[in-house]
Amino acid sequence: MIWYITIKEIYHNLTTLRFALMIILLPLLFLANALIYSLGGHGYTTQINAHNRQVEEKRKHIKAQADKSLAELALKGPGEIPKLPSRLTFCADGTDELVPRAVKMISGGSSSRSGQDRTEDYGWTPPWTLEYPLQSKVGSAMQRIKIDWVFIGVLMSFFAILFTFDAIAGERARGTLSLIMSNTVSRGQVLLGKYLGAFLTLTVPLVIGILMNLLLILISGNIPFASSEWLRILGMVGLFALHISVFIFLGLFFSSRVSNAITSLVWLLLTWVCLAFVFPSLLGTFVGNLNPIPSVDEVSMRREAQLKQLGDEYRPFGGSESKLRQAATAENPEAARLWATYFTKEIETKTRFNDGQIDQQFGQVQLARDITQISPITTFQYAMEGLANTGIVGYMNFVKQARRYRETFIDFIKTEDQSDPESLHIYPVKEGLSQKPVDPAAVPVFTEQISYRNVLSQVGLLVLFNLLFFIIAQVSFLVSEVK
Repeated sequence: MIWYITIKEIYHNLTTLRFALMIILLPLLFLANALIYSLGGHGYTTQINAHNRQVEEKRKHIKAQADKSLAELALKGPGEIPKLPSRLTFCADGTDELVPRAVKMISGGSSSRSGQDRTEDYGWTPPWTLEYPLQSKVGSAMQRIKIDWVFIGVLMSFFAILFTFDAIAGERARGTLSLIMSNTVSRGQVLLGKYLGAFLTLTVPLVIGILMNLLLILISGNIPFASSEWLRILGMVGLFALHISVFIFLGLFFSSRVSNAITSLVWLLLTWVCLAFVFPSLLGTFVGNLNPIPSVDEVSMRREAQLKQLGDEYRPFGGSESKLRQAATAENPEAARLWATYFTKEIETKTRFNDGQIDQQFGQVQLARDITQISPITTFQYAMEGLANTGIVGYMNFVKQARRYRETFIDFIKTEDQSDPESLHIYPVKEGLSQKPVDPAAVPVFTEQISYRNVLSQVGLLVLFNLLFFIIAQVSFLVSEVK
């Protein structure tokens, strides 16, 4: 009996105008997606070419410093660390162009005269620090809609409403619901049959559209896929299924609660608008006002004040009260240690403010994301971005890995320096480190890894949404009248 109801529901859906609208719109959207992201000027090919140029420049930078000496490499650092562009941006763009494409290893003397600071008899290059560039393209990026899989997923949740708003209310109004219930069939079987009918009607054209989309992208040859990408795409199809299922159950709930289909549609549209637009926007704004963070200018002023206080304490530019009156040389290890103490405190101050500022921003973003996941649409979006490794979460993971690389690079310098018996082993003073060249191939290479930790929690939330809406739909239908 369940399959009879399912087939009847599918047949009914196939003869409606909403199905004709969906079957026309879906291929067009997937075609537009393939053309924009595989052939467009801002597609993967453009991004990966730019990334490869950055990587090549980074290799040249490391080789140039390593050929001079380990000390020179230690002070100049490994250079800029570019973020690897995602091959699956077409699935979940995640406003990826708003996110910085790299973190920078900035030499402390880059803004001073000739890259160096000087006392009367000593010139030095302050060691590098990790800095996070700001992004200034917000205005232009927000002006255009991204036709990615997330956008299509939001549209599919709307179609799920259109295919279920009259599933029970319409049958009740036509008098056919009482006829169905007069047979030896339970209400649970009726609800399951209608659920399967709507689910198959929506997912089969969706899967066909996805296959067409992937075929076009593969034919273009601009986005190569590895086995890991295929697994992630399969996971995204599963997310589509969970997401659509939530709104089918929601539609069945409202359809069973009201007396006519029009009332059901009105309530469903209001609910969908709130879940898709109102709640995410309002809650995001609320979090921003609830937990304001210092501006970039405020943080910069505090950092400069701390650095000035440190400069007043050590007076590196000389003077009768300077703790650093003597130049750091191989013959004067005590002076080298004093300079190392000053440099270390300077690095710690810059790192504390640089890391602290972006950590506050990340904390605010994470709080907003946690709260806005009250909407299954937002949860679906975040899960898709997590699998695609795009958006702010991808950048947050990238920054964490860049920090670990920072420690790995410093450990490498110290370990290599220990192997030189002629070195004073005083980091991070140039004169206190090995003056011998180092093999560029031995320098640690940054490798970005994808983290799926957040995705698992979001999948769990989507499953929970399904269970919750299934229960309320089932209970609502059990207590509703059939006439």
